[in-house]
Amino acid sequence: MFPGVARTGLTLPKVLGGIQKTLNIANQVIPLYVQVKPIIKNAQSAFSVAKGLLATPSTNQSTPTSLPSKTQNQAIKKQDESPVTYSNNPVFFL
Repeated sequence: MFPGVARTGLTLPKVLGGIQKTLNIANQVIPLYVQVKPIIKNAQSAFSVAKGLLATPSTNQSTPTSLPSKTQNQAIKKQDESPVTYSNNPVFFL
């Protein structure tokens, strides 16, 4: 039926040994693949983010022409602050 098989000396122990070697390699490669798979996915998304950051900004974006000055910010803060009054009475929270 298989005349070449009888000449090469293909025996059951040789076949089983080859299968065992193959399974040992698979047992080493599969966990490595499982660990590397998320890194590859993250690298792909990182490249797409990098492309977006490196893209030239469009001319339609408006930039603020004048920013509030430091004195204006201080005046706004002073208006928002209310005077603090202290009392020695206990405070009850319900």
